[in-house]
Amino acid sequence: MTPGVVHIAGMVVLIGPLVRQRCSWCGAVLVDVDKTLIAVPVGQDPTPPTWPIGGLVEIDGNMTSVVDGERLPVNACGLLDPAVTA
Repeated sequence: MTPGVVHIAGMVVLIGPLVRQRCSWCGAVLVDVDKTLIAVPVGQDPTPPTWPIGGLVEIDGNMTSVVDGERLPVNACGLLDPAVTA
């Protein structure tokens, strides 16, 4: 089983009800949510959770997780061929 790709979480962009977070290196979408489509109790903030800026996030199919480490792992998008991540 091959590992997923590790991305570097970038800044969170909030425009009206839209929330988006991309990889700082390759631009892959990490979070893409329309808050008008989220059911929450009255009075609760509908803003979805996002990744810590600069955090390493591994995406493997539908599974996402935080990766610990100060160095980029071998499966990081920053170490892949740019033709693959463009």
